[in-house]
Amino acid sequence: MVSGIKRHVGLTLMLTGLFHNILGLVGFMTQLQPMVAEGLWDTVGNGQWDRVTAFWFLMLGFMLILFGYTVDWLMKKKGITPPVSLGWMLFVFCLIGVIVMPTSGFWLGLPQAWLLLRK
Repeated sequence: MVSGIKRHVGLTLMLTGLFHNILGLVGFMTQLQPMVAEGLWDTVGNGQWDRVTAFWFLMLGFMLILFGYTVDWLMKKKGITPPVSLGWMLFVFCLIGVIVMPTSGFWLGLPQAWLLLRK
């Protein structure tokens, strides 16, 4: 059974994803409104980098929520400690993000990765 602060890392990942999407919905409102008005279908085309950025920003938030839910489910519902490889993958992903974009939220993932790496 997983105990201590590590037990809550799935929840923190879901909250990070939710926070990411709230920021995305607010920050990319000018890109998202026309996409919704156009019906969403095929509204991100070649050369529309502002829309591409908005779309992938939100998708990353949803992926964080999904990842966090999976980690939470493994620990709380099944009593299984996630594989250490998940912690390493999150760590490397966030470290690359911090190196490429130091002024970003990638820093938030490093302590969560550290918690996944703990025994």
